[in-house]
Amino acid sequence: MSKSLGRLDAVRDAKADLKTQTATVTFKPGKSVDFAAVAQAVDKAGFKAGSITIWAKGTPNVTPNETLTFTVSGTNQTFPVADSPHATKLKSKAGEEVPLVAKVRFDQTPPTLVLEDESAKSGTEGMSGMKRMDGMKDMGGMKEMDGMKGMKK
Repeated sequence: MSKSLGRLDAVRDAKADLKTQTATVTFKPGKSVDFAAVAQAVDKAGFKAGSITIWAKGTPNVTPNETLTFTVSGTNQTFPVADSPHATKLKSKAGEEVPLVAKVRFDQTPPTLVLEDESAKSGTEGMSGMKRMDGMKDMGGMKEMDGMKGMKK
C-alpha cells in the first residue's frame, strides 16, 4: 500500500503498518490533496479505504451564510466543516491559524471535515499542511479509518 500511495502527486512519504492496520502519509507542502484518489490508491493496493483522519494547521473562516470552512495552511485547499459542538468552538477562532484533527468525508463533494475531540489534537504543534492518514476499515454504514480490510498476503 505504501507504494500505491507514494505514487500520488501530492504524497511525499507513505508508510503502512499492517500490524496496527494504519497508514501514515505525509503530503507535499503546497499540494492540494485529492482524497478520492487517496482512497482509490488504498483500494488498488488490496485494502478497503474508509475515512481519512488529518492533522492539519490552517485557518477557519465563517461564510456570510454562517457556514464554517477550513483552509489548510500553505495551500488554497478549503473544506467545509460539518456542524458540531467542536465546530462551534472553531468558529470563535475564525481568521487565526490553528491546528485541528478531523475526519475527512471524502465520499462527499466537496470533501467535508468532521472535527475530532479536542484531546486528539496533541502532537499537532509544528505541523504545516496535511500530515497524516490513518488506517482503513469499513465499519458498517459508518466509515472509520482505524484498520484495513481485505489484506493480501
